Amino acid sequence: MVIRSLNPYQSIFGAFLWVLAIQQPTAWGQGYVLNGTATNSGTDCYQLTTTQGNQNGAVWYEDLIDLSQPFDLNFSMNFGTLDASGADGMVFVLQDVGTGALGSTGGGLGFNGFDPSFGIEFDTWLNGQYGDISNDHIGFVSDGSVNHGPPTGLGGPVNANASGANIEDGEDHPVQITWDPVTQIMAVYFDCELRLAEQIDLIDGIFSGQPQVYWGFTGSTGGAYNNQSVCLSPNILATGPETQVCPGGAVELNVVGAPGSDYVWSPGTFLSDTLGATVICTPEETTTYFVTYDGFCENQITDSITVFVEDLQAQAFAEPGTVLTCEIEEILLSGTSNFDIGVNYAWVNETGNGAFDQNSGAYASTSTAGEYLFVANASDGSCADTVAIEVSADLDVIEAVLNSSPESLNCYHDSVVLTLELSGDGQIQWMVPSGAEWYWLNEPIVLVAETPGTWGVTVTNPNNGCAYSTEMAVLSDFTEPQVDAGFADTLTCSAPTSTIQGILIEPEDYTALLSWTWTEGALNPYAPWSQWSPQVLAPGTYVLDVIFEENGCIGSDTLVVIQDPEASIDATSARMPNVISPNKDGQNERLVLHLGDDTDFPLLSIVERFELVIFNRWGNQIFESVGGPVEWDGRINGEPVSEGTYYYRAKYLIVCGEEQEGTLFGSFQVFR
Repeated sequence: MVIRSLNPYQSIFGAFLWVLAIQQPTAWGQGYVLNGTATNSGTDCYQLTTTQGNQNGAVWYEDLIDLSQPFDLNFSMNFGTLDASGADGMVFVLQDVGTGALGSTGGGLGFNGFDPSFGIEFDTWLNGQYGDISNDHIGFVSDGSVNHGPPTGLGGPVNANASGANIEDGEDHPVQITWDPVTQIMAVYFDCELRLAEQIDLIDGIFSGQPQVYWGFTGSTGGAYNNQSVCLSPNILATGPETQVCPGGAVELNVVGAPGSDYVWSPGTFLSDTLGATVICTPEETTTYFVTYDGFCENQITDSITVFVEDLQAQAFAEPGTVLTCEIEEILLSGTSNFDIGVNYAWVNETGNGAFDQNSGAYASTSTAGEYLFVANASDGSCADTVAIEVSADLDVIEAVLNSSPESLNCYHDSVVLTLELSGDGQIQWMVPSGAEWYWLNEPIVLVAETPGTWGVTVTNPNNGCAYSTEMAVLSDFTEPQVDAGFADTLTCSAPTSTIQGILIEPEDYTALLSWTWTEGALNPYAPWSQWSPQVLAPGTYVLDVIFEENGCIGSDTLVVIQDPEASIDATSARMPNVISPNKDGQNERLVLHLGDDTDFPLLSIVERFELVIFNRWGNQIFESVGGPVEWDGRINGEPVSEGTYYYRAKYLIVCGEEQEGTLFGSFQVFR
């Protein structure tokens, strides 16, 4: 319970918590950092500028202030003794630059350049371009600008002294600044009177949601100057209404008091001093202490502070949890304890099976599985506590294998079926070529229709968001044979056959399968057979069809074979042999019509109609053929006839050139 006598001006803000609770890195000691022309004058007073032109000084409190908590700051300011020629003033500043921050000289009051920031200016020089008033004045400004107009001007300016009196009088002027985060009211008291109060959204409106900021004072001179200083109590930030200490430990107790005030503590048990603003407490049991002192503008205040003697208990947290996944790549670690102040925090990794990405005090982050320890140590070394957090990782993927049947698109297959094999159940996302035609057969099989390209799939593990991707190229080959059927010589009666030559099929790196068809023509089945060089027996149109074995694509070409209509041959010497020996020795194998004066000429090739009848020696007919030309091989119904004498009757009709016909009778011998 905090008991205070409030200034009557404070009642407009309602009940205000005047005691600040903040966490400090050490058990006691609140220091300041000086920059620029700032110097320490002793007794916690800091001179920002002297009576020289173009000076710029700043003093910053070492530790951050928490804007989510109320505060009440009491100090005094001295603006020098030069009035008409004195300048420029000082600013109370909240900023996020750090304790090394330093603004600019002159009318900017050392505040220029801090963005984002909030400032309460105490201005002793008239700068009309900034909207100043002629009297020494106070105003709320922001973002490194001392212009009182929008958007940076947030309140004022108003007279610094309520009566408009000069404040460059060499006197120490008491100043009080209060902040209530609930109502968002910032107020400033000068010479014991409320001068300005405004509702300002410091955390979200100025510092983008960041509640922890640096604070301190800046001052500057330009062409005009003054000695400008601020006196800050070492206990300017107070201990909260309660605090903790380990058994056998010590804690510093601070109260918000005006510099030079008298303090009385009771009971005096376990205290290092009963008359100081700051005392060291070493209690053996939980105790509530009361302190009475003169606060701001000599208002008598009574505060109570309860010191709990208890064991230090650390608590550690992991956000959003303790399992790393493909969706949660980093885990934020934080820790606290049951102690509000006087505790040092650290994260450590003693096992070596983990690693920190960032590590600073009570906060750390990691993207590596392992055991992490959060250590809380009392600043006086009296006690400590450690808790462990085990961070694990679930990065399992569902593996996928793509198979295709067949492997490519071609003239055999106008579609390819891709089959997906999974090691588990997952969320499937197909990756298809742009403009591809495809559709599901049944999950997870997809049919690719006449679309080559790179096909892939991503399978996501629903338990951890880990994705596995695989892809395969669906090729296509629709190369058609480029066919040239070649050429053949013109047929004549003396050259009734011709071999097709010059067949060309491209491209040559395919296996070409040939087949011939014809109309009004014929290929010689008895010649040494080759599809690449067949022998034609008659004029006509011959078609060469080619299919590539590798892709099934077809091509064709046509060859027209003609016969010289003027060609003729004399068949008056046509004869039949008088001996045949069908014993497969390649000589005289068949009874064949031939020219007596040119035995090598294939006479049958120009015979249009041929009749052949064979008799045995008893006059019995054993063979007959009527129609196309034949060569008798000495067989009847597939069985060879016996050796001996046989007789024939043959009639032929030749229409090559002049029409000729004839009838032949005779005998022949069959030998084996």
